[in-house]
Amino acid sequence: MSIQQRQDIQTLNIKAEQLNFLMQTIHAHHKDFDCYQLDGLLGLAYELAGSVYSWTETEEKIVLANEDAQRRII
Repeated sequence: MSIQQRQDIQTLNIKAEQLNFLMQTIHAHHKDFDCYQLDGLLGLAYELAGSVYSWTETEEKIVLANEDAQRRII
């Protein structure tokens, strides 16, 4: 089994920054939003969080596969 290419972390950093900014905005202005706006913003937050989780899950699989490949080589 060959070594798999690791993912680019820059994309994850951007999504994490977007999620952080969105959560700060929701926290600071939650009283100004109506329920539909708040639902939309929370939906966006869940989408960003899901992207971060998906990235980390994929990266973990890549790292574990690479470790197994390294053990087989040695």
